[in-house]
Amino acid sequence: MNEAKSRRIAIVFRGIGDIGGTNNTIADHARHFRRLGHAVDLIGEKVDRGGVTPDMGRAVKIGRLPLFRRHKWRWFAARAQRVVDSAGYDFVAGHGHHYRQHVLSMHNCLHLAHELTHGTALDPRGTLAEIHDRIFAEDGFAACICNSKLMQDDLARRYGVARERLPIIHPGYRPEQFDRADRARHRDTVRAELDCGDAVLVGLVTSGDYRKRGLDLLLEAYAGLPAAVRERSLLLVLGKQAGAGPFLAQARALGVADRLRLVEHTRAPERYFHALDICVHPARVEEFGQSVQEAMACGVPVATSRRVGATELLPADLREALPETPDVEALRALLAQWIVDPARRADVAQAGLAAVAGNTERANFEATRRVYTAYGL
Repeated sequence: MNEAKSRRIAIVFRGIGDIGGTNNTIADHARHFRRLGHAVDLIGEKVDRGGVTPDMGRAVKIGRLPLFRRHKWRWFAARAQRVVDSAGYDFVAGHGHHYRQHVLSMHNCLHLAHELTHGTALDPRGTLAEIHDRIFAEDGFAACICNSKLMQDDLARRYGVARERLPIIHPGYRPEQFDRADRARHRDTVRAELDCGDAVLVGLVTSGDYRKRGLDLLLEAYAGLPAAVRERSLLLVLGKQAGAGPFLAQARALGVADRLRLVEHTRAPERYFHALDICVHPARVEEFGQSVQEAMACGVPVATSRRVGATELLPADLREALPETPDVEALRALLAQWIVDPARRADVAQAGLAAVAGNTERANFEATRRVYTAYGL
């Protein structure tokens, strides 16, 4: 790419400016492209909520559908596509929320997630999966970046896309935000806020969708721990509180509600990672799982399974030692060991930190830019 030549780039994603790993990646990419001298338009529905800053580029707001919210994905896709078609951009980076782009980056396998979470096929009508299906049916991209091999496998099988058009680039973490060296600065303060005392703090950190992320499995495993082990620990759940009701009822029914600490999702999850002793991510499926990588970068041991794409960063022997799928009995046995064994936790934490250390957001951007350059930027 000739960096001296400024290009007009559109980045399209409905939730630009919101909280979450994908939004962070988009923000980082936009800032890097602006520093290289490119003009960047960020096309989204939530760009006016304070998460889009001038150094990222120009916010282009798509108005929300005032009625019939079940059609929100079609509404956004059609209107974003109209903006893209009329503006004559040099390069369009899509993220699965509109129909045609130079390079598509996918973040979710919605059919696969529904199948593994609910055990049934997904009816895509009115969902984001309907937009994804149309993108692939119309071949609306030159290449599609996958955030894991787990995703690449599903897209190749489900849509028949050649793997050569499905490069894998794992999302990167922000090393200045997720840094083990900050543990002493945050740990005592946050644990005091949570009223943890000396308890071993076990936590699930997620943006939401608790069934997909296996909160019910975690609660069942935790409730089955020996009473003496439970009494040495507490359970933190950080994420959107909407949708948490059934899981709170489950915790009460299992007799562990008094061990729970609930925290609303935040733009500063690193504070809570530093308070944790164990991070648990028993997702039924997780295309990548940025919170898993961020926990490792903060020096927190993570209990998870090979159904989580972020585990692809681990050395082969460590990854093979993980359960293939989330399992209540296996998770219970692991928690029973780790809660009482700080040395084991430290060993696992060190291995995780070493595995993710080089997979920074800058490394992700450079890999992404190479793909963009190959396909028209």
